[in-house]
Amino acid sequence: MTNKDKIIYSFINNIIEDEKASNINLLTKKDISKLLKRIEKTNIKSLSVTPLIDDKVNTNCDLYIALDDIENSESDIGIIKNLLSQKIVIFTNFNKDKRTDEMMLKLGFQTELLDKSNKLKCFSYNLKTYNNKRSWNNPKGWANPENFDKFRW
Repeated sequence: MTNKDKIIYSFINNIIEDEKASNINLLTKKDISKLLKRIEKTNIKSLSVTPLIDDKVNTNCDLYIALDDIENSESDIGIIKNLLSQKIVIFTNFNKDKRTDEMMLKLGFQTELLDKSNKLKCFSYNLKTYNNKRSWNNPKGWANPENFDKFRW
């Protein structure tokens, strides 16, 4: 196992424990038997490992993870976000850095891990923390009827 794989597996294991995910989809073509040994110690109920995105699946998982051996298009990531999961972790090919960064930023992802020495980059998306509630964004803050006769432009 390479140092890069150790970092990825440790990172995935930490995310699973932090998020308390019980249903996980993992997108990869790699042999992940060593990762599975780590994951066995967590409290997950189901783990699905596939090499392709299946948008016909009717179940929504707690966590969707895509490893860097699979190249995801913008529409693939959109399918994952809109149909398959609200918490997503995507490891990307480090060599296609600028184009990938722009695409992930446009889709609302944040850079979670950047390791230049191991050529490792990871993005994450969590719908629950993506758009936090603001105190001004409510019906009371919009009309301000108490100010109707006070201020005129």
